[in-house]
Order: sequence, then C-alpha cells, then structure tokens
Amino acid sequence: MFKGLKMKSRLLMGLKSSHADLTIAKFMLFYGPTYGDSDIYDLNDYKSLLEDSNFSKTKNTVLYLHGYLEDANIESIHVIVDAYLQRDDVNIIILDWGELANGNYMFDAVINCKQLGSVLARYLVNMFELGLDIKKFHIVGHSLGGQMGGIIGREVYRRSGKTKKISRISALDPAFPLFYGSFSSHLSKHDADFVDVIHTDAWIYGAPVSTGTADFWPNGGTTLQPGCPRRNYKALTDIDLCSHRRSWWFWAESVKKEFPEKFYAVKVKNWADFKNGKFIDNEDYRVIMGHDCPTDISGDYYLQTNGVPPYARNLAGVSYVHPTKLKGNTPDESKKSGVNKNIAHG
Repeated sequence: MFKGLKMKSRLLMGLKSSHADLTIAKFMLFYGPTYGDSDIYDLNDYKSLLEDSNFSKTKNTVLYLHGYLEDANIESIHVIVDAYLQRDDVNIIILDWGELANGNYMFDAVINCKQLGSVLARYLVNMFELGLDIKKFHIVGHSLGGQMGGIIGREVYRRSGKTKKISRISALDPAFPLFYGSFSSHLSKHDADFVDVIHTDAWIYGAPVSTGTADFWPNGGTTLQPGCPRRNYKALTDIDLCSHRRSWWFWAESVKKEFPEKFYAVKVKNWADFKNGKFIDNEDYRVIMGHDCPTDISGDYYLQTNGVPPYARNLAGVSYVHPTKLKGNTPDESKKSGVNKNIAHG
C-alpha cells in the first residue's frame, strides 16, 4: 500500500515546472518516406498546413496526440509515424506539445491538456470551414492525449453550434488520474461519431471503466500485459509504463500492412466470461481492434495478444489460452525474442 501511495505522489507532484505558453505547440505534417520528412507549423498557421503540397484533402487525416512526459522525439512518435508512412491513404499529423505535457502532472500537464484542447478545437472548426473533411478526420491519442481527444471533440461540437462532430476518436489507454471521479469529466462516446478505446493498464495509468462507443480489453485490459516485466512501482520508469505503452504498440501494428495477423476480438461482459467462452453475440461474430475497427459496433470486446511483435494472434486471439502459452510471455522466450529491449522503450 505504501508503495502505491508513493507512486501516486510522484505522479501527481510532477518533476519540474512546465511552460504555460500554448503557442509553443506545433503541428508536424509527416509525408515520408522517412521520419525526417516533415513540415512544421504553428497552430495558428493551420491555413498554410492545409495548403501544403504534401497534404491531400481527399485522404483521411489522422491527428495523433502523445501523452504525459512525451515529445516528438520519443520512440512512440517514431513508431506511430513509421506505421502510417507505410500507408498511402492517410495524412498523418502529430501534435508536438512536449513542453506543455511536461512538469507537474496535476498543476501543469492536465491543465495544459484542457486549455490546449479547447484552442485546438477552435482552430479545427476553422480548418473544417476551409475544406478539411470532418468525415475523414480521425483523432488518435495516447494516455493524456486520449483525454485531450475527448476535450477537442466536445469543444468542436460546442463551438460549431452543435452542427459538427469529429468522425472518430481512438483513445489508447486514456489517462486515469484526475479524470474519473465525482467532479471530473473524461473521454466519452459522445465526443465523436465513433469512439474506440484500447485499455492496457486499467486502474493504474489507464482508464478503469468503459468510456467509449466500443472498448477493447486485450488480455483483460490491465497490468501485466504479456511480455511486460513485473512492476517495480518506481513511477514513470520504463518497466512501470510497459503495460500503459503497450496500447500504442498495438495501434501501430494495426496500422501497418507488414503483418497479416489481425487483432480479432469478441464481445463479452468481462474477462472471466471471455476465459470461459461466454460470448454475448454468436461466436462467429468477431471484430478487429485498431485502425480497421468497424465503426458500427458498440460494447466491450476482449482478446489475447502475444508478448512480442507481432502482437496480434489473428483468430487464435479470441480463444483463451493460459498466458504461459502466449508467444513472448515466458522468461526463455523473452530473452530469445529480445523483448527486454522493447520493454525498455515501452
């Protein structure tokens, strides 16, 4: 119990004072073929972004929002961008709000998240009026970025006089601390036409309850995710964040066309029912978690994954097996597959 309180204290009290100038956040348009190929714009220069020759108004557009203590140089951004650059049907824009996502979680990062979300919503409404297709606009956010996605969605709806709603928001283990309680607001199914959520660290860093149109709970949605080491409860360390970060690893893999396996999931009430094969719908009814998730579904979905890439187990992922039988989830396999190297970065 003492260790848990110590972890929470470190998380909420923060590391250093954060910048409060919202204008330091930037849009980064990546066009490939490598990560180094990008154009950077101030948020209020959104018109130039839309006029960029590397931006296509006919393609779907993804805006990715990173989480607490992250910035554009962190591995998660490289992994996400590299995944999207394998496709030719998406504009990928990263919001670099690294300085604003730093500092004290309670008094800096969360406050900046809420304020920046409102500012972004105002600019996005203008961008939609300038020709950005809201029906092809998709926000993807991890952790605190997942909660910012909800704020943006709510504010776009309000600022447009309830005439415009974001098409899709995908939240990757949206942040738990300070967002779920009697006097808190959080990401919900009302923030976009379709909200899908991937839970991987529920009750610690990630949302503990169903909070979208469709909620996916790989491996039960909680720590420890397969392949992650036993937590040492040193807050915000690589080992401590392994399960929380696994959500964006899953997402990136679902975006890529590199692996034929899919993250098939089935609709059940809870993890216990999944383990016992008690599906709500016909057992032949399976959906895909991630980028290709159908947007006409609702409810809670469960699946199992491997502990190393490729994480997806295709149709095998909807039939429960003992965790020791999952690839990359035993000490010997972890050493052979290099999973410890992956864990060090999330």
